[in-house]
Amino acid sequence: MRRGLTFVPPVLIAVLLAIAAVPLVGGAIAFASITADLPAPQDLAKDPLALATHVYDRTGKDLLYTFAEQQREPVTIDEVPQTMIDATVAAENKTFWTDPGVDIGGIVRAAFADLTGRTSGQGGASTITQQLVKQRIVGDEYSLTRKIREAILAIEVTRTYSKRQILQLYFNQIYYGDQAYGIRAAAQTYFGVTDLHKLTVAQCALLAGLPQAPSGLDPSKPENVARAKERRAYVLSQMEDMGSITAQQEALAEAEPIKVNGPQIATITAPHFVFQVRDQLTRILGGDEGAVMRGGYKVITTLDMNKQKAAEDQVKTWVGKLKDHNVWNAALVSIDPKTGEVLSYVGSVDYYDRTDPRVQGQYDAAGIGLRQPGSAFKVFNYLTALEKGATEATVVVDAKTDFTGKAPATGPLNPATCGWCPDNADGRFDGPITMRQAILESRNVPAVKFLQEYSGIADTIKTAQAMGITTPMDPSTVGLSLTLGTQVVKLVDMTSAFGVIDNGGVRVDPTYILKVEDPTGKVVWEHKDYAQKRVLDPGVAFVMNDILRDYTNPNTDFEFGSWTNIGRPAALKTGTTDDLKDVYSVGYTPQVVTGVWMGNSNNEPMSGRDFLAAMGPGQLWRDYMKQILTGVPVENWTPPSDVVRESVVVAPGAYGGYGSGMLPSKLSPFATPEWFVKGTEPRTVDDWYVPGCPKPDGTTTVGMRIQEVGPALWKPYTDRWIAEAQKGLHSYGRFAWNLVGEGACPSPSPTPTPTPSGSAHPSGSPGASPSGPGSSSTPIPTIQISLPPGVTWPPGLTPTPRPTPKP
Repeated sequence: MRRGLTFVPPVLIAVLLAIAAVPLVGGAIAFASITADLPAPQDLAKDPLALATHVYDRTGKDLLYTFAEQQREPVTIDEVPQTMIDATVAAENKTFWTDPGVDIGGIVRAAFADLTGRTSGQGGASTITQQLVKQRIVGDEYSLTRKIREAILAIEVTRTYSKRQILQLYFNQIYYGDQAYGIRAAAQTYFGVTDLHKLTVAQCALLAGLPQAPSGLDPSKPENVARAKERRAYVLSQMEDMGSITAQQEALAEAEPIKVNGPQIATITAPHFVFQVRDQLTRILGGDEGAVMRGGYKVITTLDMNKQKAAEDQVKTWVGKLKDHNVWNAALVSIDPKTGEVLSYVGSVDYYDRTDPRVQGQYDAAGIGLRQPGSAFKVFNYLTALEKGATEATVVVDAKTDFTGKAPATGPLNPATCGWCPDNADGRFDGPITMRQAILESRNVPAVKFLQEYSGIADTIKTAQAMGITTPMDPSTVGLSLTLGTQVVKLVDMTSAFGVIDNGGVRVDPTYILKVEDPTGKVVWEHKDYAQKRVLDPGVAFVMNDILRDYTNPNTDFEFGSWTNIGRPAALKTGTTDDLKDVYSVGYTPQVVTGVWMGNSNNEPMSGRDFLAAMGPGQLWRDYMKQILTGVPVENWTPPSDVVRESVVVAPGAYGGYGSGMLPSKLSPFATPEWFVKGTEPRTVDDWYVPGCPKPDGTTTVGMRIQEVGPALWKPYTDRWIAEAQKGLHSYGRFAWNLVGEGACPSPSPTPTPTPSGSAHPSGSPGASPSGPGSSSTPIPTIQISLPPGVTWPPGLTPTPRPTPKP
């Protein structure tokens, strides 16, 4: 900060004497008090201009949006044509090239007007230099003191800088209306011109006249066109008077119609994504929001325009298709799981729909909206169970259970008798079921059992948060319903979290920005050497991958596999809330993970018994993934070194899941290969066989063998289910072992050869689905069941497809 003046030029003395000559002023203002804290004229160039920050897609070619307090693109004086310079001097300060920076007569007139309340009608005659000083240093407070300070500084600026330097500062600073600051922004705003040398004489005159009254002369507004034309004519006449143009040029320019762009309407591409970019950029810049608006940064984002267009189109298409089900909004996020780069991002079906409460288009349902994920959240529970030693072949009994233990062992189980007895979406209870099948069918009771016995609420929350869920969850207040997806989450968090499974258990935080450059082109931040944190055992991630792949395979999911198949290895999990206010689908290939939410922003429920997550967001996910992966090489997941493959007693196929999960014996009616994390593979051979048939030791099986490990409170409810199953209930056309009677017992066959531990996948293709109906993989040897002549298995023994609503 400059402290006073060390030299007072004669012209400045003349200015002050002129002011002192005005009555009541002469002794009222002390010269020292006015000049004591004046900034130095060098501050004019040091004080940075407010520059716009431009946000681009990942190629750096497509502009998404510009953040700016002032729309400004700096120029050098050499980039400004002489015609524009002449027009500006003619309009604002005809004596510019020779004056000391001030118009003494103008200052006296302004002082007189301030002190007497009267005006001479000739105005204050601010020079170009004074206008520059006012905008850059002094401010626009209307007072005599400010006017004097402005004049003093204008004189010193003229002594410090050349006239061309002053003009360059002026052309970059001055406001031309319609949010355009500086001559380049003005030329682009009004005429769509970036090369200033392409401006016509008439256009130069029009622009030069605007700073006098930017709003009142703005020619993009129809009501201002007449005034703008008058002002342009005045500037042209002054240019002709100065000799800058000829009379003929003046006439031709005055006859040129005023054709300008309409009022600038801020256009924005991928709006919700852009605002996430703004928030991340603010964090990168140390939390300085002002720096985003004034810093003039160039931001290269992660957005893939082809994927973004596909996302927007598919969201609109599927919301349109599902309006009969009262679906009015959707969101979609795609992320590269290996780098964390957000490739596409749709926060609502229509950003510009501000009137429909079901849409609320400007609200970002992907990154701000907190919605229940339904059964999609079960994945965190099962991953935690796998980390704690459970396997995809671990069996629990899907039986109506009071998890408070209050309901009686006999009698009805209903809201009046139950403390908390969660139902399955289809109202059925399927009995012994493996983890794989429980996930595939999204059974609620098995999920709660795994949470209670294996995972634990606190550890499941830790798993979810380590994988990327940011919403707070308190283990002391969250109950067993946690696994059913009752806690709200963000879609972008769910998508990123599933990316951890996709990426072999390694988390990379999502990023919207690849690179940030300052106005000089210097890179101030770049997405490289980013943190990669292992949050899941690689074997656990691979096992979950293998399970979730069932959702997209028609051979392993008769219900929805055909709806979600994309023609290449892919994994998926859906979720539907009980009240049908939210439906989710989150799935991935090795290259990309995509999450989809559907619903209504005002929480109005969707409708239709036949409306399910796989039908809505599942099919949207399918069509989007097929579109963006067209032409992309097919990839698969490679089994890590800590997994092995074993054949276990589990019924094969999309409606299997029954069995003990143990190693098969020569009496086992079937066996299915499963993946295990090393050390968790089964060691016990199962001697279970068809109830009612003789065993090798001469004993007879009398009922189902159920290998369920769990708390004592489960047992009475499991026993109840067994008793009901032995009466012919709970078969659902699936397996009816209790119906097998005497004379229908198969003959033992030779003991099958078990699959060697750690062997390659039978198909030779890493990560391929287990063998089952329609599978192309080599089948594991199993017992071939033969019946006595003329005897057939009872109905229901063989798995048959049946519709099962899946949340």
